[in-house]
Amino acid sequence: MKVRTALLAALFLSGCQNLSHQDDRALAAIEPSKSPQVNKKAHKRHPAPSLFGDDQLDAAEESDDLWVRISNDMQLDVPDNDRVRRQRAAILRSDSHMATIASRAEPYLYLMVEEIERRGLPMELVTIPMIESMFDPTARSRSNAVGLWQFVPQTGRNFGLRHDRWYDGRKDVLASTRAALDYLEYLNRFFDGDWLNTMAAYNAGEGRVRNAIVRNQKRGRPTDYWSLDLPRETLQYVPKILAMADVISNMDQYGVSMPALANEPKLRAVEIEGQLDIATAANLAGVRASQLKELNPALVRGVTSPSGPHRLLVPVEYADALELALADLPRNNRVTGRDYRVNRGDTLSLIASRHGVSVNELKMANNLSGHALRTGQSLRIPGSGVSSGQAFTDAEPAVAKRSRPATNVAQYTVKSGDTLWSISRKHGISQQSLLKWNGLSAKATIKPGSRLIVSGKSATASSSSVSYQVRRGDSLSSIAAKFQVAVVDVVRWNQLDRRNHLQPGQTLTLFVGDPG
Repeated sequence: MKVRTALLAALFLSGCQNLSHQDDRALAAIEPSKSPQVNKKAHKRHPAPSLFGDDQLDAAEESDDLWVRISNDMQLDVPDNDRVRRQRAAILRSDSHMATIASRAEPYLYLMVEEIERRGLPMELVTIPMIESMFDPTARSRSNAVGLWQFVPQTGRNFGLRHDRWYDGRKDVLASTRAALDYLEYLNRFFDGDWLNTMAAYNAGEGRVRNAIVRNQKRGRPTDYWSLDLPRETLQYVPKILAMADVISNMDQYGVSMPALANEPKLRAVEIEGQLDIATAANLAGVRASQLKELNPALVRGVTSPSGPHRLLVPVEYADALELALADLPRNNRVTGRDYRVNRGDTLSLIASRHGVSVNELKMANNLSGHALRTGQSLRIPGSGVSSGQAFTDAEPAVAKRSRPATNVAQYTVKSGDTLWSISRKHGISQQSLLKWNGLSAKATIKPGSRLIVSGKSATASSSSVSYQVRRGDSLSSIAAKFQVAVVDVVRWNQLDRRNHLQPGQTLTLFVGDPG
């Protein structure tokens, strides 16, 4: 059956329009007023869930299809009224919108579903990033709303999303999802458990919705969402969410075919316990820096902030390798930077200004509690990662050279169920490179049988095994660099994990490419 998926053109345009009232969200959060229905409570903060860690990776779910799981968790009734019918018709008029959303959502959707289930919230909420940003974590509206959930700066700060020169929490998939659900839970308490008014307030701000309720109360009219006099955009917003949820729940009925998404985590949050730049992390894990940057768009300068959060989202198959390599990595090799020797007359502010960093960043990079310096003292000037010449490129990781390359271009034939994300992961390339090499736009759809270029060159398989005995002072990264292989391969070849770490005298098997 021909793929029928949601509204690319219609919802893409309306997705931008949805955010014209985002500044009202900030105003409502800055100047809250009391609801006539409920006593307003401080919003509830949920602790960071353990579900993003190792213990969930082996958990078996009832369905192998994430879309089925999402459908089974829908809780809200979808009325058969004209406003919902119009939005559903708009969804069904497009053949590409849901394919685009599925491709973009694939790495993140499982994490969101887990968090929504953990809180016992309606699964319809997972459609909000589909409406707001088409699941683009870097999306920005004309109202300066940013990220998957489209937070304006003030509302983001009110719900714990920091934004500074290092880090923008609105683009952090985990942090922004938790903040958005905190916000929605707060709004739901404000509107006495009414989810439709809650979602309307997420779009228009609680003040607008509350005022509409008050007006109806004074006139003796109903105060449900469908009876309120709200901005035109908000009148369309909730029906879009309900229509999208209805289409996802009844794909067969509406003749919609969605790219299959496996009901399993694609990413894992790796705690890195301090600053780390993406170029270094990519080399340690054996992935491309551009791919790691794509998964962690909150890192403005390509390095984790001195003040945190100190974690990275990493494809699950590389997470163990990164954790093991980090355990052996010297502290001064974690962040690209340079050393500076203090001269007579230097001050922290003078040194910071000269090198384009803040005094606080300089103090954190050197574990300084005060401002006192001594002549001849060595300071580490923190780098941004971007200036290292390694970050965000599509070059192979520095330690990942395995064998001599052939000159032919590698191609891949698209199979049923493939997505741009799954193909890029399978071939170890970034989705941006896949699009660029094949002349595709970010909204492009792919069909089974079509051929895609997946590499500018393919490697030969010529290699030979060698044994290496671990010496005192060795680390995974130093051994990988010595033999010009990837850390992730050393881990895989020797079945290493956190319980089976490197010990002096241990013998490793390495597969080394023939010398050129």
